[in-house]
Amino acid sequence: MALVNILIVLAFCLLVAVEAGLKEDYLNEHNRLRKLHGTPPLVLDAALSKGCEEYAQELAKTESMVHSDGGGKYGENLCMRSHNALKCVQDWYDEIKSYDFNNPGFSMDTGHFTAVVWKGAKKLGIGQARDKNGHFWVVGRYTPPTNVNGLFKEHVPKPIKDGGGDGGHGHGSGKDDDEDSSSMVRANTILLLIALCLHFTN
Repeated sequence: MALVNILIVLAFCLLVAVEAGLKEDYLNEHNRLRKLHGTPPLVLDAALSKGCEEYAQELAKTESMVHSDGGGKYGENLCMRSHNALKCVQDWYDEIKSYDFNNPGFSMDTGHFTAVVWKGAKKLGIGQARDKNGHFWVVGRYTPPTNVNGLFKEHVPKPIKDGGGDGGHGHGSGKDDDEDSSSMVRANTILLLIALCLHFTN
């Protein structure tokens, strides 16, 4: 019985660690793309992410892509993919191809991109859920709010290097470094949680 209890605790800890690692992956992907524009990195916000998770579950249940009523408290990006949910961040960023930096402003065709790189954003919330068909529904939220009218020129800078309009590809070692860092954070988190679980089950 003791062994069963230990295995249950370890399984729960592993689940928590994987979830934490997933959020770090989303964060790193955001910050990789923001770096192309020289905008400061975001940090994860637990309360913001909790709201994202709850809303992602609601979207997965209704299978309807409708923005939440945030009352202007945050910016929000939504995405649905059949696989590779993390690629939602790149999908949002790829709207850069339609953005006119010479005529900055909001557009339904580029609002996801501008939210991702918005200079004034400081915190990221992220959540995902799967519907009955196995599709992923992803919710990203940003504070302070993004896509504020009249502030696009200041908060959506052009890419620092030529080639930024290719969706953030082709910048070599930066992405590899982020992936290595993400893997290290995930591994360390898992080891730490397992160690704590073993400690409390002894």
